[in-house]
Amino acid sequence: MKTAVIVVGTHHAGKSRTITKYLKPMLGMSPRKRKFTLDGKHGLVKSQSKEEVLGQNGIIYSQSFEENGKDKYLAKIIREYSVYDLLVLAARPSDEPVSCLKPLKAKLEEEGFRVKLVPIEKGHNESYYKEKAKEIFAILTESKSRKAKA
Repeated sequence: MKTAVIVVGTHHAGKSRTITKYLKPMLGMSPRKRKFTLDGKHGLVKSQSKEEVLGQNGIIYSQSFEENGKDKYLAKIIREYSVYDLLVLAARPSDEPVSCLKPLKAKLEEEGFRVKLVPIEKGHNESYYKEKAKEIFAILTESKSRKAKA
């Protein structure tokens, strides 16, 4: 089963720090790498939120998909990501006016992903972000442990 983890937090909550500083080393990745393999599954990590990035080419937009009228590209982007078994993405909370969380989650589920949300709050010490990275890693490796139990 394909798995997507969406790291959810407000602007400057520590989403990128959690992913880049703590999760990527757990996955054997350097900070600038985006693709990984874990237990024979291919994955992609995007530490910038969907509101900040359009497509896999890393173009940064200061407006959300909704604000700049590019929300129609969300489906196309998720179709491109659907070739991966594992995804780690970031998004703003659904109660923020610029959030793409609900459509992002819906599109991932349409593409066959089991979607898990990991909330990140700002203002914590480094051990908090490291623990959140461990939580994400555990979700990514869940499917392997489920097969072993069967």
